Amino acid sequence: MTNYFSIQHFRMVNSSFIILKKIPLCMRLTAIMLFVCIGLAYASDSYSQSATLTLNVNNKTVQEVLDEIEKQSEFHFFYNNKQVNTNRVVSIKSNKKNVFNVLEQLFNGTDISYKVLEKSIILSHKEVLSEATIQQSIKNISGTITDSKGEPIIGANVIEKGSTNGTITDIDGKFSLSVPNKAILVISYIGYVTKDIQVGSNSVFNIQLEEDSQNLQEIVVTALGIKREEKALGYAVQKVSGESLNTVKSVDVGTALTGRIAGLNVQNSTEFNQAPKLLLRGEEPLLVIDGVPYNNMELSDIASDDIESVDVLKGATASALYGARGGHGAVMVTTKRGKEEGLNISVNSNTMFNAGYLKLPKVQTSYSSGGGSTYGVGDYVWGDKLDIGRTAEQYNPYTYQWEEQPLVSKGKNNLKNFTELSLVTNNNISITQKGKYGSVRASFTHVYNKGQYPNSKMNKITYSVAGDMKWNDFSFEGGITYNKRLVPTDMGAGYGGGGFLYNLLVWSGAEYDIRDYKNYWVKKDVQQNWMDKNWYDNPYFIANEITQSSYYDIVNGFMSATYDFTSWLKLSIRSGIDSYSEKKEWQNPISALGGWSKKGYYGLKRLGGFSINNDAILSANHTFGDFAVDGFVGGTIYYLQNDNVLNETQNGLTIPGFYSLKASVDPIKVSSEYKRKQVNSIYGKASASWKSTVFVDVTARNDWSSTLNKDTRSYFYPSVSGSVVLSQFIPMPEQINFWKVRGSWTQTKKDLDIYDTNNTYTVETNVWDGLNSAYYPEMLRGTTVKPSASRSYEIGTAFSLFQNRLRVDATYYNTLYYNLTSEAKISPTSGFEKTLINIEEEQVRKGGEITLSGDIIKTKDFEWNSTFNWSMDRYYYAKVDPVYSSQYPWVKAGERWDWIDDVYDYERDPQGNIIHEAGYPVLSKYKSVVGYSNPDWIWGFSNTVHYKGFTLNVTFDGRVGGKAHSVTDQALWNSGAHIKSDNQWRYDEVVNGKKNYIGPGVMIVSGSVDYDSNGNITRDDRVFAPNNKEVSYETYTLNYNPYIGSLRTQNIFDQTFFKLRNLSLSYTLPKNICGKAGMKGATIGFVGQNLFLWTKEFKYSDPDRGEEKLNSPSMRYLGFNVKLDF
Repeated sequence: MTNYFSIQHFRMVNSSFIILKKIPLCMRLTAIMLFVCIGLAYASDSYSQSATLTLNVNNKTVQEVLDEIEKQSEFHFFYNNKQVNTNRVVSIKSNKKNVFNVLEQLFNGTDISYKVLEKSIILSHKEVLSEATIQQSIKNISGTITDSKGEPIIGANVIEKGSTNGTITDIDGKFSLSVPNKAILVISYIGYVTKDIQVGSNSVFNIQLEEDSQNLQEIVVTALGIKREEKALGYAVQKVSGESLNTVKSVDVGTALTGRIAGLNVQNSTEFNQAPKLLLRGEEPLLVIDGVPYNNMELSDIASDDIESVDVLKGATASALYGARGGHGAVMVTTKRGKEEGLNISVNSNTMFNAGYLKLPKVQTSYSSGGGSTYGVGDYVWGDKLDIGRTAEQYNPYTYQWEEQPLVSKGKNNLKNFTELSLVTNNNISITQKGKYGSVRASFTHVYNKGQYPNSKMNKITYSVAGDMKWNDFSFEGGITYNKRLVPTDMGAGYGGGGFLYNLLVWSGAEYDIRDYKNYWVKKDVQQNWMDKNWYDNPYFIANEITQSSYYDIVNGFMSATYDFTSWLKLSIRSGIDSYSEKKEWQNPISALGGWSKKGYYGLKRLGGFSINNDAILSANHTFGDFAVDGFVGGTIYYLQNDNVLNETQNGLTIPGFYSLKASVDPIKVSSEYKRKQVNSIYGKASASWKSTVFVDVTARNDWSSTLNKDTRSYFYPSVSGSVVLSQFIPMPEQINFWKVRGSWTQTKKDLDIYDTNNTYTVETNVWDGLNSAYYPEMLRGTTVKPSASRSYEIGTAFSLFQNRLRVDATYYNTLYYNLTSEAKISPTSGFEKTLINIEEEQVRKGGEITLSGDIIKTKDFEWNSTFNWSMDRYYYAKVDPVYSSQYPWVKAGERWDWIDDVYDYERDPQGNIIHEAGYPVLSKYKSVVGYSNPDWIWGFSNTVHYKGFTLNVTFDGRVGGKAHSVTDQALWNSGAHIKSDNQWRYDEVVNGKKNYIGPGVMIVSGSVDYDSNGNITRDDRVFAPNNKEVSYETYTLNYNPYIGSLRTQNIFDQTFFKLRNLSLSYTLPKNICGKAGMKGATIGFVGQNLFLWTKEFKYSDPDRGEEKLNSPSMRYLGFNVKLDF
């Protein structure tokens, strides 16, 4: 049994055990509050008879009593100050009485009378009330609010001026309201000029709002979930709407972000059940969902239909308040709530099918498996010539015997015949209800992915419910999401025994038809039906019997409560938790060559864990003339715990086909791991602005981490940022509508991994002869290791032109990493092999980002919007440690850090020709730099075109530069399966017995050469001549392209590519047609993903993944989308 444990203690706060006990309570409280939200969402609007008031007022003015009634209810009072004495002092007692009872007490013995009309109460002298009522009679009005193109504006505010009486427009831009005749309506919406409308005798209004070119500023979600105007920020932020992520719905919402954010490099894998990898400015950002930085949640755990928006906070300053976890920026996901009044139901279905391939490996089908021009199995594909009348003893998959058969290319289409139709279907139904006091939304999503290989399938189910409410000075928001993912097998990827391409293409020829091996058993559970018995497996056998299954469940929930003490002071408390469990099983039957044991194997691993984030924030704001200040102080307790147990059979299975730990021949092997960590934090922010033009933010945070020694456990990091809206106080040309400059500086620190500073012991069961053992750790844990740290700054600008039709944002950033940690070797006499230390090496990352967006065409019926993103990121050595940095001549300050390691070039003459000896290329003894892994720059181009009811969305993206090793190319060359190995030299060698290949390059006629320790030539008097030595083409190719573990320069390719990522064409049905069918709206559309790919050097695989490991074929998808609203 392997067990990792530590004697590490964290005595600062003894709350971790309390937290463990409170987890169920947190979830229960969230559920209870959600039920409250549901009740408030259905709250009735009529309550003059049912509303009750509780008052205990002594010696208060009439005005104070009226204010208290309005505070406790939805009533609004209308009166003339000259007629009603509101300064009169009264005493009122009322315990759950209706409003009539309270008013009778309030005006008893006076000449004031009242009239209640729904939620409006009119006060006046008794003798003039009738006339006053006529003059100020309450009436119902309705109307429609549209923009300059006549499109309805959803969610516009309609408020009676001087009161809180109001509403918002629905999905059709319509509203209805009860107001007095002489009321004035105030119509407002973000980005539009506010209008005042006199009600008068009108009852129906058609109101058109104009865009406000001066105040068209987007509201973004920043650290801790705080919403702010983008113009006030001193760092780069970019927003993506949830609607744009739902245009083409695939398995993972991360794919939809590709090319939409400047500086965000989304690397999409072609492998089944592999989520995209997100790199923001070259590093992995923190994922924050509804303000909570969950530890175990990933983007793949979020249904795309549940996302309201994604705000990407770039750089450390943007997320400084999240501590070390936010040191590389943050992806802020805001989920949906109920927005439209009443009950609303939405159904969104998207299905796509494989419609061909963008890239796939191509192999020669002219030569058989084997070597030395002779047919054979379990070897290379350098065998005999096919289809020329030759025969060989071959395996018959129907008789299970070896028989003399013709050598013919029966398997020219083995890959096509083995793969199956792939599809992705993503379906969602959501229900929302919004009322006066709050809203609730429930959602169900099912994603089914059928992969391109047999038995590759995945079901993902997501349930979520979320709600919000506001009652007087108290507001609440909360939600719970449950995600379940089932994958029966996840084998078949990459270069290795379990890989489909590895067995099907690389190490077998075209002399067999894979379809003849669908019956993959000779004897069930004992012997597979395949020609090779030493190295490779039947691909159908791999797909169905060598399995790696995963059953994954994760639930996350949060609740956030805010209480407004005054108009300028409020307290917010938020708690978020995620908890996951996963069951993994590995199994392979007897006779499996690429599994875990040829004698049969079963492994069971159970994983589980949770993380919890508790925040408390006290915030305040105030305005002094032209100056405004705001800020907050807060604290966080972050705790995580993970543990897993792996059980494995040993030395085979006692019963073939019985996959159980009880079937282990020898006692099972058990290993386990347990980790936990706690970080306590306090932080604060102070902001100031002048005339909404000059903004300054200062933040500070201090963490105490349990993974650091007590002497270095506390660490502090500050940040400062600011922005100036130049266009608001400097005269600008007419074409410039908005211009701001911004800048920021921050310092961040990162604690160590769990157990980096504590000894970890290893205990194993059944090591030898049934005995157990314990191992002392190899590493001496350093107790004085300091947190690694970074300092970063960025400067940027943003401006808009031509009535905001063109918008530009540009940023430059620079981050210095120092106090880095590294493992250092120490003398074995110490009893250890290595220790952890801080080194002197420093690294710097610098780059730039540009975003261009614009409304290219904007008319009543036609609109074309585009956004172009470009970014560049470079990683350099800033300082080199003379002892612990890599000892190569190119490792020095100012040089690139991301050089590709372990690559050897061939020796070359001064003109760059490969030097040969005895006809074969001579490999250099020194490593060389052939390129850098990071792309030179990345880009994305998104377009949306609206024409009447039609909408076209097109997204392009790509990367330029960056090198990667093509495992596919080198493996195919090495095995003899590469399509370009089918040439005249090979034909002459196999068919005619001629070994006449002459490698291009030179040979040494005379002389010698000397090198220094770095491989630089110090003396060279060699004389060269063209190589003229004829050799075996097979041997030369094996020499030139050895096993993939030995990288060669000719297989390092440029990753430049261009891809048509997403395309959709949809049509929204007219409202009148939808209404007849009982719907509020309906949209149908054609969708496509990965429709076109161009690559500079990668010919047989898709470089989108960022690495090439014998990647699966890249698929094109086409399908349809249907969305219905009720």
